[in-house]
Amino acid sequence: MKLEQARLGKGDSGFTLIEVMVAMVVLIVGILTLYTMQVSAVRGNMHANKLTEASTWNADRLEKMVSLNYNTSPFLNDVDFDGTGQDADKNGIDDDGGNFGLDDMTSATADGVTTSPDGRYTLFWNIAVDVPMPNLKTVRVLVQDNTNVLSAPVVFTYIKADII
Repeated sequence: MKLEQARLGKGDSGFTLIEVMVAMVVLIVGILTLYTMQVSAVRGNMHANKLTEASTWNADRLEKMVSLNYNTSPFLNDVDFDGTGQDADKNGIDDDGGNFGLDDMTSATADGVTTSPDGRYTLFWNIAVDVPMPNLKTVRVLVQDNTNVLSAPVVFTYIKADII
């Protein structure tokens, strides 16, 4: 027995309680850091997914609008006339100080509105006739996220020409 004790020495008997506690604190800090990174990644992925869905709805609506007849489709009319005749001096700036009504995002002010089939997005579209030049219609589609994940609408703008 004396021989074994002589070989082990004083410092070879194991870890102290303080060393174990410090190791546990370091491990817990590392795990909490990984947890925080995981939560941030999940939030970022959810935001990216919502942005992709809103962009897909926007592109779908815009493609439908672009395929319509320039002169005969009621969907390509500026129904509230807030984007028509607002540039008398033809300088490309709305004479009323607005943006040709292209940013309207309420059912009362937009030229058209619909909701996605799942109800998570509201799509608004606005038309400005002869903007930025005669025989052109500016079509702007704005998609609002009804679940409030996206803080701003997804906006696509297209200029449709009257092909003669």
